[in-house]
Amino acid sequence: MTRVIVLLIFMASLFVQQTIYGQSSDNAYQSIPEERVFVHHNTAFLFTGEYLYYKVYCLDSKSKKLSNLSKMGYVELVNEKKNVIFRHKIKLEKGQGQGDFFIPVSLPSGNYKLIGYTQWMKNFGVSVFYQGDIAIVNPYQGDQKAVLADTISGLVTSNKESLIPKNTTGLELVTNKNAFNKREQVSLLIKRKNGMLSNGSYSLSVRKLDTIVIPKKNTALDTYQELSNNVSLKDGSGAIVLPELRGELICGSITAKEANHSVENQKIGFSVPGQDYDIKVTTTDKDGNFCFNLDKQYAEDNGYIQVLGNEKQYDIKLQPATSLDYKDLKFDRFQITKEMKDMIVKRSVYNQIRNRYFSVKPDTLYPAKEIAPFYGSDVDVYDLDAYTRFPTIRETFVEVVENVWIKKINDEKYVFQVRYKHPPYNEPEHLPLVIMDGMLIQDHTDLVELDARRVKRISVSRDKHYLGSLLFQGIVDIETEKGDYYQSMSKSYIQKVPLFKPLQKKKYFQQAYNNGVQDSRTRIPDFRNQLLWHPEIALQEEETKIDFFTSNNTGTFEVVLEGYSDQGIPVSVRERFTVQ
Repeated sequence: MTRVIVLLIFMASLFVQQTIYGQSSDNAYQSIPEERVFVHHNTAFLFTGEYLYYKVYCLDSKSKKLSNLSKMGYVELVNEKKNVIFRHKIKLEKGQGQGDFFIPVSLPSGNYKLIGYTQWMKNFGVSVFYQGDIAIVNPYQGDQKAVLADTISGLVTSNKESLIPKNTTGLELVTNKNAFNKREQVSLLIKRKNGMLSNGSYSLSVRKLDTIVIPKKNTALDTYQELSNNVSLKDGSGAIVLPELRGELICGSITAKEANHSVENQKIGFSVPGQDYDIKVTTTDKDGNFCFNLDKQYAEDNGYIQVLGNEKQYDIKLQPATSLDYKDLKFDRFQITKEMKDMIVKRSVYNQIRNRYFSVKPDTLYPAKEIAPFYGSDVDVYDLDAYTRFPTIRETFVEVVENVWIKKINDEKYVFQVRYKHPPYNEPEHLPLVIMDGMLIQDHTDLVELDARRVKRISVSRDKHYLGSLLFQGIVDIETEKGDYYQSMSKSYIQKVPLFKPLQKKKYFQQAYNNGVQDSRTRIPDFRNQLLWHPEIALQEEETKIDFFTSNNTGTFEVVLEGYSDQGIPVSVRERFTVQ
């Protein structure tokens, strides 16, 4: 814990930049532990129209446990031309996160790489990133030369590969039978013989084995063994990418439009509007650099950034993401043959049927956690439907809202003012923070004549509030009926910033049948080859029971459990059964 506190203090002094240069702090950087990422993905062989499911595990190379350092992870799919097919940002909680990707029919057949990393890992090179081979077949395209083999030698197999022992690291997977009928319930027992595995992070996949040679998947054991392969941090002459200690970082710099304006110690405001909005204020360093840390969940696609106070005297430029050099990636050479035609046709038909009925078997998003306003609950709330409606905001504050008034400061400008909560009730020394649908409003004049019929609610806090290093006397938080005021704002000093949102966690659909009783589910075709994907498995009990159902898809299925205990023990266990 002491090391983490020291690290946070050190990083706080550098957080104005996401990437920094120079040698002055090399020793301090060397004290930050290296990280490694393991990505447990459900398969290494996919058709277009199928889902890639994955779970991200981030490990501390010193403690060899799940890392508490980075709060964001990144997963990418890269093709052989080194183009990125998708890039996901994953929120890491206690070193773990999850996501998925639907393989579109626009994606050509080929060999791909699944890449996993954190921002901090960029400092050690692509060689330390997680790299998993993925083969993708698009049966709907005519040109298959990227994966078509000239010979079938060595390509067809009967999936007799050796199993990882059932009791690896003190865990055993046991099904209630070795063979099951179609649409029959399977009871899986995860038997824990090692008490040190009771607390940890684990993920479970149950999927039909492919009858052809596919790329080999890495395991939790593989990544654990790599933790001892220490890699040096870049030398001080290069750029250092800071770890995302509290959340995702958005960094940039300001430049003065005139030479006599200093870029140092300028206040920068950042708003992520919407219902669960977030507002941040930070201060630039001597070079005009700044950085915001977004640690809350948000739903909007854009944020809004502005210089506060002297807003029209500066230009804002965001720092681009550091580029990744994938030139040395080596790809698996998966190939298909004409002898695989029947398998490919059959699987393609099953995929089309499954996707046709996806709407009745949907995955669901976990509801977003309700975020309380940052200014607390000690507020006066005015729901305007409970009062006589007045035409403008100005009249509404005169007739309805207490302890707030609008002051004219010159012929054209107005400001809101909030009365102190405790005496003496003299003229406030500081202006309040004014928020409109989650947007920080600098020019209060913009709101004075606003049509109050658009306004749903006004909340007022009379306490003093610090945001960054700025002190506000009170807060005036205005919500419109549609919550979209920021979409119509047009100010030259406010810059819209596209946000790279972290994926929202999902609860994956789990098929169930009613013990043979005929109902609507019975009539729906079921040709799943992925019987279960469960990214969050807990093993508090000595025996954990998980039930799932087979489909009409017959063959050999494999149960795979991967993950790490809180003590850093890697887990990788498999078991098989058949469906006939």
